[in-house]
Parts: sequence; structure tokens; C-alpha cells
Amino acid sequence: MSTLTEVIAKSLRQLEKINIVEAAGHMDHPEDLVFLDDENGARHALKQIEATIQSPNNITIKWDGYPALIFGRNLEGRFSIMDKHMFNKKDGSGRLVYSPQEFQAYDKARGVNRGDLYRIIDTVWPGLEKSDRGSTGYYWGDLLFSQPLQDKDGLYSFKANPGGIAYTVDVDSEAGHLLKGKQAGIAVHQFIPANAMTTNEASSLDGSIGNLKNNSEVAIVPSKMPVTPQLKINKELKQQVEKVINQYGSAVKGLFSTAPQARNSFNQLFTVYVNKKIVSGNLRNLYKDFIEFVENRKMTDSMREKISVHLNAHKQGVLGAFKIWIALYNLKQDVVDQLDNAAKSSPIKGYLDDGTETQEGFVANDLKFVNRMGFARQNLAARS
Repeated sequence: MSTLTEVIAKSLRQLEKINIVEAAGHMDHPEDLVFLDDENGARHALKQIEATIQSPNNITIKWDGYPALIFGRNLEGRFSIMDKHMFNKKDGSGRLVYSPQEFQAYDKARGVNRGDLYRIIDTVWPGLEKSDRGSTGYYWGDLLFSQPLQDKDGLYSFKANPGGIAYTVDVDSEAGHLLKGKQAGIAVHQFIPANAMTTNEASSLDGSIGNLKNNSEVAIVPSKMPVTPQLKINKELKQQVEKVINQYGSAVKGLFSTAPQARNSFNQLFTVYVNKKIVSGNLRNLYKDFIEFVENRKMTDSMREKISVHLNAHKQGVLGAFKIWIALYNLKQDVVDQLDNAAKSSPIKGYLDDGTETQEGFVANDLKFVNRMGFARQNLAARS
């Protein structure tokens, strides 16, 4: 039987082998909002970064767990576990899974074998069902481990995602006591109403575990930061953001609002590109390298010609989009650095493959605050 690490690695390799892009439905990076909603997105990003600094109690940990599971009870009170794609299936069949056996039968009927995932589902099902009593609706979380943790030199260690963060938890801390002797652990972060049509209707648990109970062999791990950080705005970086938005905002709006391609597809040119730059470890020459990226992007010759003409006609918009992106990125990263520094006094620590101490990231105001040249670069490289 495959190990958890092997089955995860296989699944990750099957993702986006050519285009490295965040999956739909995930929270956005603040800086990417300039690509997704032009000038308005950039101004919203700045506003949300400021709100995050002003209300640090609202910041939660972005746990690096895998796989992401949705579990809970439908309007009739029947319990189910599924993934996001099953939940979002339009005909509703992905939610009609009421036992580990039915979960595996669902996959078999569509010609899919997810290997060790069935052992995981079988392991966590009784505990999650016991923990979820008395209300309808679904919880969305990330599996952290699926076999009991061992105390080694006063620490529990686990790593759910082969390309991601390795965690240690002080066994004598509140979090350590929560994990002690558990068969599995899942970090919950969002709640979805029982009558929701898709996961787009999910809302943050704000670091709590909702109505769930920690009364089973599966630890329900909250996402609230153990240590509330004290944050300060970098005035110089903020002023730079405001300056470039004011200077280039109109040109950026013109670039995206008149694109010769569907808005989502045109936006994706930019988000896919910056992810590739992040994996390369080089954020220099953004404009020049972007033009070359588009020239080599897989598309019809006629569409490439239309996009090239459009980009040339809106050069200031393209330059401005990248200048705004960089300014927002720098301001966001300053916040991430402060959060990582605060997390160093936490009993929950995370490490990259090279030993760098860091968290995957943090969540606040429906945006993710991630060191993209740290965790994101390592994770995207593993996926590619």
C-alpha cells in the first residue's frame, strides 16, 4: 500500500504540469488583485493590508495540510466527507457519500483510484462524525496527519504536504495537549452552509472551530494564532503603493477593461507568469520577460497577434500593472515578515526544506499573506 507521502506526491505531480497557477476558489494574494480587478483591485488590496495591520486579532494561520477535506451534515442531518470538487459537482452526486465505502464507490464509478486516501477517509470518518453534532452545515479544513504522533525530544513533528511546511509542536503546549494520542488531526478554517450551492459560499471561522467538539480521536485544530502579533505599517512602502496606483491606475484599467480575450483568460496570463517568475527566484525584468512569455504561450496565432498588439498599445498599463504589483508585494511582505517574527515565539513552528523557520502563511480579510519567495516558491516548484 502506498504511503501518505507517496500518494500526495503522485497527486501533486498530476497538477498543472505546464502552467503553474493557483487553483480556482482559493483566496488571493493582495498583490494579485491588480491583475484580477485592475486599479480597483489594487486600492482594495491596500485597504485590506491596512485593515490587517490595524486588527491583528483577526489574523489566522494558513496551515499547510493535505488533502483539503469538507465534512459535515446536510439539511437532513446526514454526515458526509468529500473534497472540494465533489462538493461543487453540479448534479449533487458528490455530496451523496455517507460512509467510507460510498466514498470509494463514488471514485470507482468514475474510474478513479486515489490509493491511500481511502485509508485516510476510513481513519478520520468516525472521529469527524462524532465531533460534528447538533447542527447542519459543512466545515472545510486541511488534514495535518493521519497516524498518531510520536513525542521526540518534547516535540511532535509532521508534514502533510511533501512540497510544503514541516511542523513541530511543543508537546507541553496547549496545541500539543490537543494533539496528544490522536489518530489524526485536521485544521479547520471555513464553514459552508448546508444549503450552499458551491464552496464560494464558504465563510471564515475566524480562528475558531465553530460548533465542532474535540471529543474524538481526531484533533480539530483551530487556525487562530497562538500569539497575537503587534504590527506596524511601513509608511514608506505604503506611500510607494499609493504613488504608483495614482500614476498608473487609469492605464492599468484601460489595459484590462479592453483586452481582446476573455477577462479571466487575460488575467491568467499575468498570474501564471508571476508564479513562474517566483519559481525561478527572479522578480527582475518583469515587463521584458512577460512579453517573451506571451510570445511563447500556447494559443492560436491569431489570438497571440491580437494580444501582442493590445499589449503594445497599452505599454503603460502593462508597466504600471507590474509596478503596482511589486509595490503591493513589498508592503505585503513587510507584514508577512512581522508575522513570521511573531510566530517565532509560538509553540507551533514551521520549516522549509532548507531549514528556514517560517509558516506557510497567514489569512486576514479574505486574503492570504504568504512569503511567495519562501513557501510558495518551494510548493510551486514541487508541483511543476
